[in-house]
Amino acid sequence: MTDETVQPLDPLRLPLVGERLIEASAGTGKTYTIAALYLRLLLGLGGPAAHPRVLMPESLLVVTFTEAATEELRGRIRTNIHELRIACLRGHTSSPLFQQLLAEIPDLADAAQALLLAERQMDEASIFTIHGFCQRMLNLNAFESGMPFEQKLIEDESLLRYQACADFWRRHCYPLDKSVARAISELWQGPQALLRDINSYLQGEAPQLKSTPADDETIESRHQKIIERIEQAKIRWRAAAAEVGPLIAGSDVDKRSYSSRNLPSWLDKVNAWACEETQTYALPDALEKFAQSTLNEKTKKGEPPRHPLFTEIDALLAEPLSLRDLVLARAIKEIRYTVAMQKRRRGELGFDDMLSRLDEALNQPAGEALAQAIRTRFPAAMIDEFQDTDPQQYRIFRRIWHKLPDTALLLIGDPKQAIYAFRGADIFTYMRARGEVSAHYTLDTNWRSAPGMVASVNRLFSQLPQPFMFKEIPFLKVNAAPKNHGLRFEVNGQTQSAMKLWLMDGEGAGVSEYQQTMAAVCAGQIRDWLDAGSRGEALLWDNEKKRPVQASDITVLVRNRIEAAVIRQALEALTIPSVYLSNRDSVFSTQEALDLLWVLQATLNPELESALRSAIATSMLGLNAATIDAINQDEDAWDALVEEFDGYRQIWLARGVMPMIRALMVERRIAENLLATPGGERRLTDLLHLTELLQEASAQLDSEPALLRWLSQHIAEPDANAASQQLRLESDKHLVQIVTVHKSKGLEYPLVWLPFIADYREQKQAFYHDRATFMPVLDLDNDEESLALAEAERLAEDLRLLYVALTRSVWHCSIGIAPLFKGRGAKKGDTSLHQSALGRLIQGGEPQDPAGLRRCLEALCGEDISLEIAVDPDTQPWQPPQPPALQLDAREPSREVKDSWRVTSYSALQQHGGSAAQLLLPRLDIDAAGNRVDSVSPEMTPHTFPRGASPGTFLHGLFENLDFTAQLDAAWLAEQLQLGGFDSDWAGVFTAWFDAILAAPLNASGVRLNQLAAKDKQVELEFYLPIETDLESQRLDALIRRYDPLSASCPPLDFKQVRGMLKGFIDLVFRWQGRYYLLDYKSNWLGDGSEAYTREAMAQAMQSHRYDLQYQLYTLALHRYLRHRLAGYDYEKHFGGVIYLFLRGVDPAHPENGIFTTRPDAGLIQEMDALFAGQELATQ
Repeated sequence: MTDETVQPLDPLRLPLVGERLIEASAGTGKTYTIAALYLRLLLGLGGPAAHPRVLMPESLLVVTFTEAATEELRGRIRTNIHELRIACLRGHTSSPLFQQLLAEIPDLADAAQALLLAERQMDEASIFTIHGFCQRMLNLNAFESGMPFEQKLIEDESLLRYQACADFWRRHCYPLDKSVARAISELWQGPQALLRDINSYLQGEAPQLKSTPADDETIESRHQKIIERIEQAKIRWRAAAAEVGPLIAGSDVDKRSYSSRNLPSWLDKVNAWACEETQTYALPDALEKFAQSTLNEKTKKGEPPRHPLFTEIDALLAEPLSLRDLVLARAIKEIRYTVAMQKRRRGELGFDDMLSRLDEALNQPAGEALAQAIRTRFPAAMIDEFQDTDPQQYRIFRRIWHKLPDTALLLIGDPKQAIYAFRGADIFTYMRARGEVSAHYTLDTNWRSAPGMVASVNRLFSQLPQPFMFKEIPFLKVNAAPKNHGLRFEVNGQTQSAMKLWLMDGEGAGVSEYQQTMAAVCAGQIRDWLDAGSRGEALLWDNEKKRPVQASDITVLVRNRIEAAVIRQALEALTIPSVYLSNRDSVFSTQEALDLLWVLQATLNPELESALRSAIATSMLGLNAATIDAINQDEDAWDALVEEFDGYRQIWLARGVMPMIRALMVERRIAENLLATPGGERRLTDLLHLTELLQEASAQLDSEPALLRWLSQHIAEPDANAASQQLRLESDKHLVQIVTVHKSKGLEYPLVWLPFIADYREQKQAFYHDRATFMPVLDLDNDEESLALAEAERLAEDLRLLYVALTRSVWHCSIGIAPLFKGRGAKKGDTSLHQSALGRLIQGGEPQDPAGLRRCLEALCGEDISLEIAVDPDTQPWQPPQPPALQLDAREPSREVKDSWRVTSYSALQQHGGSAAQLLLPRLDIDAAGNRVDSVSPEMTPHTFPRGASPGTFLHGLFENLDFTAQLDAAWLAEQLQLGGFDSDWAGVFTAWFDAILAAPLNASGVRLNQLAAKDKQVELEFYLPIETDLESQRLDALIRRYDPLSASCPPLDFKQVRGMLKGFIDLVFRWQGRYYLLDYKSNWLGDGSEAYTREAMAQAMQSHRYDLQYQLYTLALHRYLRHRLAGYDYEKHFGGVIYLFLRGVDPAHPENGIFTTRPDAGLIQEMDALFAGQELATQ
């Protein structure tokens, strides 16, 4: 496969059958392309290039690698479907893509209908992360995959890995002899250190080891072997020690090195080593001086000294005298196995397990049935960000869709942006796939950046024939989009070059000097841009439109938090506000967490002097030393402070930790004080974040001291990987943004600075890929050849990281470069810059001295790339422009501020207006709230049953759940009594009492509750009654007095004017002989026997509680309901009346007692209906 066979991609003509590899360079519209291909698959467009089936969202698979990417894709695709549907309905559109699609659609009406259906299905669209796809396939095909039905998904396996590593350490290292244990401790202090070394190899598939220790080799046998080897060398040295000095002194070796001063000293050191007991594997530095290779190198002329001992020393120095490879090999294997067994035993599944389970299932004998089931469900698949795949993921895709008829597998990504090797992405898998897929396409137009930016990136990466080091990752130049030709960056009337290279002057610099210098240059340049922007002299042009540069247009890209801290410090020195957008620190590792812990300890124990002193000394409270000392000296002030913190404790105990902290912040003006200090916005954000976490934790914990322990534990062991703990963004409004290159991928920024991009970190671990098979290999011995291959892969990834960084900018990118020297040696001669990604491109992969670097940079410059020598900038702070003083002119309100619209209730109307808060209270029988009894009577009767709101609510609840026609169950009654907090001995009383109530004739018609079937009653009928105009208490009071004699004797109504909704619940509505009745249960206690519940006594209770108003409102509600539901409804014919059942007074011996019946006058209900509807009353 050669680069010439790569075809430019036309999204509307791409064949949607078979395997297609689409390479989308930065800014070339990858997401747009995916959305266009999705629309084609939905509508079956493309003529001969169309997919054989028209697909719906649930059968069109899109796989990407993060949850955020799935949501972005889902949103973009949904929007495109909606916009194309509108275009189909209108028959025209301004979008060039949709115009082309409309031209191919044979029937626009049918297409609009299909798109509407697809739009409705987008919530079920098959757009998944790779792990989500694997989990779904395993669950949907449980039988074919052999997947257990009950599996618990665990997001973080770190604790399991640590436990397995600690177990490995106990089994293998605790029993060792002291001499072996000493050798192990020189490598790792404990299991945590060991886990750090192998953690990356415990995820995904295990790497292949270059050389595996023999199965029967143990730590003790290896130790013994090393000790014997060293002892053997010592014996040979002692045997030949007398010959070594004269032999070297008499040879042609360079006597400046092997001088009469140095040689005896080296001999003494080696002799001392050879004569001492061997306890460690360490060899003296002087021993290398007597290796044959060193002596050969130091002999410029003549013959070097030769001796079998020198050859023996060479061999000894070349041997890996270490237990490291053996322990690592055993640990990787055993810890992976232990973790797997633990997860299997617990029925748990990690993210990597979903991949491995599906991979195993596809490659077992029944795997074809599973692959066929997945293919049938998803005939077409698009794999986004395919450059970030790994061998296991590619095996899964290949097994399901590789070279199969009537299927489509579209692999979309950019190998030049594969920068996630640290989390398992494997560019070599992409390279292998590229060789196996014959149809290659590329997107060749950059829609993001200005033409100068596109041209400068093209020029920089064209300096080498293979800029990304592997022929499978070619660099193909892209073109700038015509719409971007009007983009230019102008400062002080001069158009700036798209790329500016800032070269640090001098003959060489170390990493620290490079970072400090370039941070200062970067900060100074940003200050100058902001100053010019405030004057309208730094402008971002887009054709004829322009806008001044502001802080939020500028982004500094860094590799890690260390670089971020350096540039933030430089910006702060010039008072330029900035925000770090990639911060993954835990909020529990901040000073605010400690301050809050001390404050909470003092709040819980304000009488404890030491706790309170610690609290007032926190930076959060902001007291200075003089104030603290004054409080300590003044007894009254100290007492007042104790009282203040005791008040906070009462709030904490009564309302929770968050209201308490809020009260403290208000009282002590903490927010205002923090915002007045440098970094105060960051600190306030952390404080509020901690408050939220504490409130959440308090809901799970059983006491306030437990919450303190929880906070202490999290401060001691913060977990930066927990999403809830990661520092939140304090603000990004009009601030210079600092972002890691990894987090910037996929984003764009107007102006970009790369101050430290010339730095690099050499590879220390020999983890690399076999160049023939592309399989990952781990060399635990770290030999030179393996390290060289690993270093080449590090450099290749750095080149891809550089490409990502350079392609983020729209208008301009500034780059900091220095003649960089790594290590502690003298800064002379050739620099180390060629080992960095930027240096490799600029210097053509060749080492150069500082002068050579400058020549290379000058040769690179042109119309779009300029060079500037960085000089120390001035330290003038940035002065943000002061906004013009606003002329305050308050508007006069033109209406009354008071608003009478609210939701009210009968209780609110009869209790002198009540309160809106009553509607938020639990539904208690508040009318019975005053009927409390001081002592419990020994006799159990309905009249001695406890009185008050809670017992009344309990009785109501029983009638809500009672089946009136069934025999009462005494066991159920006893259970309900116990659940309600009453003695189960009441069950016998309740059985007789409820039987009497259910059998009592309710009115003259003889109806009884036990005659009502479920279809003839409605329990707890909720209603909302509209009040269309302002309802005044005087008008309603006059109306009900005119019609109802019971109301005429009541005190006048007095509630606030109200408009809105009247809310209520009718205990029971029932139908009897074609008429409808409303019934309300009352648990009021009127006396010690049923004789206290005569009609006159009940009427008096009705008046005192204004139940007259209640039944009038409830009758109006039922009247409106029946009028709406019954054809031919008539109040006189269909409404039977009102029944108030005073439960304690119902007695078979006195059938009329305890039952109050009435029927509001039809004229009253009609006039109340008109009053509530805002109509004029018939009689005024």
